[in-house]
Amino acid sequence: MRTLSLLLLLGLALATPLEDARRLYAQGDMAGVLARLDPFLKGYDPPEEALLLAGFAQYRLGRPEEALFTFSRLVGTSKGGGEALYGFGLVLRALGDWEGARSALDWALRQGYRDAEEILKGMPPPPAPTPKARKNPPPFRAEKARFWIGEKPFQVRGVNLGVALPGRFPAEFPGEEALYRAWLELLSAMGANAIRTYTLLPPAFYRALLGHNRLHKDRPLYLFQGVWTELPEEEGYEDWEGPFLEKFLLEGREVLDALHGNLSRPPRPGHAHGDYTADVSPWVMGLLVGREFEPYSVEAYNRRHPGRTYRGRFLEASPKASPFEAYLAEVLDRLATYEQEAYGTLRPMGFVNWPTLDPLRWESEASHPEEYVIRRARGEKVEPPRPGPLHEEDTVTLDPTHLRPVPGSPVSLFAAYHVYPYYPDFLVNERDLAPNRYRNYLARLKAHHGEMPLLIAEFGLPSSRGIAHFHPEGLHHGGHSESEQAEKVLTLWQDIASLDLAGGMVFALMDEWFKRNWLFMEWEVPGRNPFWHNILDPEENYGLLAATAREAFRLDGKAGEWEGIPFLLQGDARFLKAHADPEYLWLLYRGPLPLRLYLDTVPGGVAVTEGFGAEFFLEVNAEGGRLLVEKGYYPFQELDHGLPGTEYLHFRGATRPGSGPFVPFLLEPNRRRTGRDGTDYPRIVYELGQLRRGLDPEGARDPMADFALGEDGLLEIRIPWGMLLIADPSQRLVWYAPEPLSIGGIGLWLPGTPPLTFTWPTWEEPAFTLRLKPLYFRLRESWRGGP
Repeated sequence: MRTLSLLLLLGLALATPLEDARRLYAQGDMAGVLARLDPFLKGYDPPEEALLLAGFAQYRLGRPEEALFTFSRLVGTSKGGGEALYGFGLVLRALGDWEGARSALDWALRQGYRDAEEILKGMPPPPAPTPKARKNPPPFRAEKARFWIGEKPFQVRGVNLGVALPGRFPAEFPGEEALYRAWLELLSAMGANAIRTYTLLPPAFYRALLGHNRLHKDRPLYLFQGVWTELPEEEGYEDWEGPFLEKFLLEGREVLDALHGNLSRPPRPGHAHGDYTADVSPWVMGLLVGREFEPYSVEAYNRRHPGRTYRGRFLEASPKASPFEAYLAEVLDRLATYEQEAYGTLRPMGFVNWPTLDPLRWESEASHPEEYVIRRARGEKVEPPRPGPLHEEDTVTLDPTHLRPVPGSPVSLFAAYHVYPYYPDFLVNERDLAPNRYRNYLARLKAHHGEMPLLIAEFGLPSSRGIAHFHPEGLHHGGHSESEQAEKVLTLWQDIASLDLAGGMVFALMDEWFKRNWLFMEWEVPGRNPFWHNILDPEENYGLLAATAREAFRLDGKAGEWEGIPFLLQGDARFLKAHADPEYLWLLYRGPLPLRLYLDTVPGGVAVTEGFGAEFFLEVNAEGGRLLVEKGYYPFQELDHGLPGTEYLHFRGATRPGSGPFVPFLLEPNRRRTGRDGTDYPRIVYELGQLRRGLDPEGARDPMADFALGEDGLLEIRIPWGMLLIADPSQRLVWYAPEPLSIGGIGLWLPGTPPLTFTWPTWEEPAFTLRLKPLYFRLRESWRGGP
């Protein structure tokens, strides 16, 4: 008997916290469950089972607000399946949100969670849509350099909502109300007080917002609703006027109808559709029209319409306004007129702007023709700017202060800029902005706009392996661990807040796999971006929510996650395993260091052994490593303009490998620039293939870490697909001339062994998961103290 007791005590002592929590839950000790799970719940990414147990324990203890956050962490990251949705629905029902509960429980039932059926049967039927009536305008104003709700000033702490999940293009919106609801609950719990959409989302989103704001009357999420437009020339129109203007205005009117719960929209490619019955207009703080307008399109409009002006019912263009500014005044005024006539309401309005079109002048930012003249005068061998549209950064302006309300108008205006610290080049090169370039730029922008509220409608930094632009103060376009992303984005917010701007909206809700960046997109297969995660690409890695491969390995130099992976090579002295997911090629090696491994991806390459031509050479030791590429296969070529200091990397287009040698994989994120005064700003080149030793933090990722060396000599390596010029791993398509090549796998050769081949299955639906990044929790610490 004593021995059995000792064994039982020993078993309890060795039980894991999750096993303890299961036992305590079965015993009905809900407080004990939460106490045992507390270390997990404080982490970035608790185990799925820990969140499920905690959520149901909080619910059973009568703590529905806590349970709502816990279940939102599951539903909002697509974890927990029907059980998480069931718990989410129970909590919403307990809080009195019948329609939110219905959406969660219905989704749980469709996922096969049968317990939801009885709950749904006992719920009252949905209320009938209420007739639309004229209303009093909401109490929002944009004046005296800030937003106001009644007589109370309001500083925006917002988040931009990009909602395209991995495997989906930007207009392939999720349709589940409970998913949107969970995201909104997470953002509200983070301390956000506003959200922004770029275009009209599906009806489910607006139902979720209505439910959230009715439940949280003391802390609603205010909406900045976008009215998106493409460029006329991209859609076959000759001009912004005429049919295109009417199309633009129709989009705006439909957006306004949807906000008032008064739109039935048939399916149309690239647009959300359905029956919009949720009236969220009381919480729409601002209408934000347009996009980051391309300077060549604005310049062409100004040239075609000299002297254009505008004066409408509510807004007018000032005498200083350019033709395109007058055009935007008309768009905003006609939309305001429509909303007032149809619904009796008005709200603050603005258009999207960015530093490229800011109304300030920068001496470091010469135009293409200006650079050409200066460099040619020095004797450089340069070609004149190509004919046709050119993207210039400081030649065309859009000044929001050139739009104004007519005397007595109830409509107020605000300025909205997307401002990142690393782009355009003047934010890096302009010497008068140093030090604290980002803050000093915002201060100048604020000074120009005076009493007009200035909203930084996008700000952020990406946690990507690749760097697309260097910043002298470390605020690079990429190249940050998730922890560094959190700290540095917080400093951007602190600059916005300390300058007492109207607010800021962090970019973005989640990592967006469909995005493309100028430096990395050339060796991706067009149209296949959503199906794999290019960890090199900064544009894909801004999110508060990380979108990663499902069951992704943690880089830690341990063998546990590799147990089910077969050996490619197994011997007395060394072994090698390989694994593929939508982000990386993973390798696990034990043997003498340095590891020297040759990789063969396409025909040709350096003949390193009989019948094996290599395009890449990997060498790793305890201190660091390098991935080299065969010279002919390397997509760039070093050229110059005929004088010392004029070197640049020329992109060669599609390539085929030659016979060597292996060379460093260099990139040039910052090209040499010449200012208007003739000052040269040197290029910046870095080696993409330089490999760094590191570890992923628990529950997070450091994408700058490429390999880990375990205590037992295990070497774990992950290589982003783009570093191997894999143009689409989901279809095993590889960079090659004249077009991407389909391959059966990758050849691997360790000297002294026979060549090996590693292959992986293709996919059309990427296996992914979501999790909250450290950025979420860092902003939560900062924002939850605010109103």
